[in-house]
Amino acid sequence: MSINSNKNASFLANLFLEGRPVVLNQQRLKSRLRDPRLTRRERLDTEVSLASGEGVNYLTLADHEDDKPLLFKFVPKDNGFAVMTILKGEYDERFLSVAQGTRHVVAGDDRNNLFSLSNGKTTAANFTDLQKGPSYVHLGVAGRLLYLGLEGGKHYFKDADPNATGHDAFNGTPAVFVLKIVAQSE
Repeated sequence: MSINSNKNASFLANLFLEGRPVVLNQQRLKSRLRDPRLTRRERLDTEVSLASGEGVNYLTLADHEDDKPLLFKFVPKDNGFAVMTILKGEYDERFLSVAQGTRHVVAGDDRNNLFSLSNGKTTAANFTDLQKGPSYVHLGVAGRLLYLGLEGGKHYFKDADPNATGHDAFNGTPAVFVLKIVAQSE
């Protein structure tokens, strides 16, 4: 992979959290259908979810460490990145944004959300700060870092602490992703 040192370069990367790839829920559901241990009920529930299209566009974690990660394109814009999904089908070249109401990170047509990357060295990392192999990063939007939430057995990312109790003992910590750059983009 030939990489130049242009700090404003777009790049393709995968994200991982807790050893598992970050994917769209649609990918997770399709992968789940290949599991021979699914009960008929679980298989039918998964098929209904895919067919209805509800809840397939949010970012989540893959069920297994060896599942294929979603490819993201980070495009520098102003003081952040427009983040696109690269995936054959309906969600190819869709933009990540934060859904109003739920605050979940979803893939869609909204191009207005700019994401920031921060690592141990800088709060506004660019391509040259990240190109030396995998690195730990925080991903944020509008000054708010992303958190991993769990509700009804489903993982999701949101730009607010998912602690619904209000009790400090249950406060979450922002997600620390591993970002692996795959290629510099044109």
